[in-house]
Formats: sequence, structure tokens, C-alpha cells
Amino acid sequence: MNLLPRSLFGRTLLVLVTGLMLAEIASQVVNFFDRGSGVYRLGAQQTALRIAQSARILNRLAPAQRSEVIDEMNGPNFSVVLSAAPVAVGKGFAEHDRYERALSTWIQRYLRSQWSTTVQITSLGRASRPKDYEAVDTTAFEQWIARHFYFILPGTYSIVSQIKLEDGTTAVFYARIPQEPLSRIESLLPRLLLTLSIFLALGALAVGAITRSLGRLARAAEQIGADPEGAPLPEHGPSEVRSVIRAFNRMRLDLRSYVLERARMLGAISHDLQTPITRLRLRAEMIENAESRAKFVRDLDEMEAMAGSTLELFKSLGNEPQPQLLDVGALVGSLCEDWSDTGRDVTVQGVARGPYNSHPRALRRCIDNLVENALRYGERARISIEDDEASLRIAVHDEGPGIPEQDLERVFEPFFRLEQSRNRDSGGAGLGLAIARNIARWHGGDIHLRNAPGGKGLIAELILPRQAASARR
Repeated sequence: MNLLPRSLFGRTLLVLVTGLMLAEIASQVVNFFDRGSGVYRLGAQQTALRIAQSARILNRLAPAQRSEVIDEMNGPNFSVVLSAAPVAVGKGFAEHDRYERALSTWIQRYLRSQWSTTVQITSLGRASRPKDYEAVDTTAFEQWIARHFYFILPGTYSIVSQIKLEDGTTAVFYARIPQEPLSRIESLLPRLLLTLSIFLALGALAVGAITRSLGRLARAAEQIGADPEGAPLPEHGPSEVRSVIRAFNRMRLDLRSYVLERARMLGAISHDLQTPITRLRLRAEMIENAESRAKFVRDLDEMEAMAGSTLELFKSLGNEPQPQLLDVGALVGSLCEDWSDTGRDVTVQGVARGPYNSHPRALRRCIDNLVENALRYGERARISIEDDEASLRIAVHDEGPGIPEQDLERVFEPFFRLEQSRNRDSGGAGLGLAIARNIARWHGGDIHLRNAPGGKGLIAELILPRQAASARR
């Protein structure tokens, strides 16, 4: 079972809140340990100073006077016992060795003498405790913390420091460093919840602003097929989201232009072809010779089939099966062979670096239209293939009269015919280049025309993007 939210808003907010929670918890833990370390350092130094001062006072007093002073020193957390010899003390934990060395160094510094000093951090049993020295009840968890992180709960264990005075007497000091109770952690919880609530509210606002823009983009993408004339989306949100919306608006405009262009072409074809074909059929019925009438009707059927195939191409271009990997070199080679079999002069040079992901029949029709156009107006067609990581370029070069510069784009309009050599009398109905460009653009590419240098014909170059083809696989 997937427990992650399904929406981008939920997942982004979850990641944001989780990260902030971990960061806040880590910050509070670091703050707790840092504060505990500071409090311990101050308490340990004060305890070491108190032990050293007490030892110096006892050293100056006569043995008979020491007991009265000791009675005044003793308390629940600090006690002094005089002994003729060092007292056996249970050994503590290895984790406390560095704290023992630090305490011993501080006591020696405050004593300002080289008296023999030992420090042991240990847990005193009832029999080992001095009179009036209170025990501290702790849980197993607190004892674990005091063992491994002694500076947090130093009061869990006692400090037993033995200092040998100048007269040979050993002063045994029992002390417990003041500490903050572990329950102080509970006070961090309200602050943690408050901080997380603020971060959660701000994060929800920020993520909501982003996802709202993406939501509008998704809804617009769903409606683009039904309403290509819709208004452009307003560009709101972060710069990356605005870039996506800007690209989507450009795509909408391109799609609108494509749809309108195809609609105009279909309308023009329907208007220009259906009427004369119908009229010719009526006239064909009046032909008395049955054989001639059959041939005439057969020619009309062929014309209608050609017109229908052209209409079918534009109607079904977006509903074709999935693109297939196509050997472009083999495709162009087969086209050259087909034209050569009819006695036409068609050659090819260059090879493709690899298969191209395309609609094979549509791409073949596109290249065939360019070759046919070149042969119609230039008698010869020279095909060149150039291929690299960015694009596949197929150029068809004829040796015809070329096209005036101002008409290089106009010839792609359906049924547009030039008045000079490229007119209806020399063949063609003005659909070949329009169909070819529509196929190229459906593949993400385009066709560009340019006159060859020196007026030596026209070059029609089909440019197909390699990156876009890879993305469609």
C-alpha cells in the first residue's frame, strides 16, 4: 500500500514538512546538548572550586576545630569526611574518565599546591554515603544518559574527591554537580509544534501557488483539442512555471495555425475537386460508346481515389499508428529506384547515421512529393542526406528555373501556383509542397526552400529533429 499522497501538492508539502521537522528536531537536539554542556562546565568548575576552597580551609585549621567547620559545610549535595587513609571507592565507568581528569585538573588549579588529589565519578550505595548526603532516585534511561552523556545529567552520579592535607589527613569530598531535570525537554515540544505550524502554513501557501498554476496548465491542455481558439493562459508563479506556461501558449498558437491551415486546405480541396468530378460523371453518362464511357468513368474513379487519398492523409495524420523506427537510407533508395524505373534521373548521396522514428507512409509521401516537384520543374533530382545528433536533413536539388524570393513561402499555400514556369500547364495542382510541409511539421520538423547559388535550380530541404524523434519513442 502506497502511503504517499497522490498529488504534487501533497508530496511537495510532505517533503517540505518532513525536512523542516527533521531540521527543527536536529536544531533542538543540538541546542539541548550545547546548553547542557555549558551548564555542566559552569557547575563542574564551581564544584571544583568549592572542593579546593574547603580543602584549603581545613588544612589551615587545627584538627580539633575541623569537625565544627565540617558540620557547617555538609549538606544534601556536598559532604566532607576526614580519614587517616584514603577511602576505597567503587570504580566508575570508563566513559567518565575524561570528566574525572578535567575535574582533577580544575581542583589542582584552585588548590594552588601539589597536594595529592584523586577524583572518581561513581554511584554511591547506601552504606557508602556520608551522613545527611541525599541520594537521587533516577530511572534506567536517565542512568544510561548519565553514563554516555554525563554532562547532561551529572547529578545522577557522585563525585568523590580525595585530597591529602599537609598533616597527612585525607579529606574525602562527596559532591553532586547541579543539573537541569530531564523533564525540561518537554518544554521544547510546544516550541517545536509552533515552529512547525508556521512552516507548514507558509509551505502550504508556497506549494499551493505553484500547483495552482500547474493545475490551470493541465486543465488547459485537456481542453486544447476541443477549444484551440481559447485565450492564452496568464503567466503566474515562479520563473520555471512561467516558462512552461509561456511554452504552452506558443504551442497553442502553433496548433491553432496548423488546424486552421489544414481546415482551409480540406475546404479548398473539397470545393475545387468534388464539383468538377461530379460534373464529369454526369457528362460521362451521355457518352454513347460503352467502351469509351467505361474508360472515362475509370479515369474519374482514379481521380476521385487520388483526391480521396489526399483528404484521408490530412484527416488521419494525427490518428495513425504509433511511429516506427525507419531506415531512411533504404526509404530514399527505394524512391530513387522507383523513379529510375520510369526513366527519370534521380540520384542520392549521403547516409543516415541511424533509424528515424516516424510514420513511414507519411514520410515517404513527403519525400516523394519533393522529388516529384523537382522532376516536374527541373527534369533531374539530386538527393543529399546529412545526419547528426541534432537533426536529419534531406535536401532535394533540381535544375529548374527556381522561385522568386518573395514567393518561397507562398508556394506552400494550398493550390498556389506561380504564373511563369510553375503553373497548371506544366503539371501539378499546387498541393505537393503543402502536403509535404504538413507531414514534416507533424514529425516536429519543417521544409525550407532556397534558390541554389548562381541560379542553378531550387533546393528543398526537409529538416527532421533527432531529439524530438527520440522523445516520441
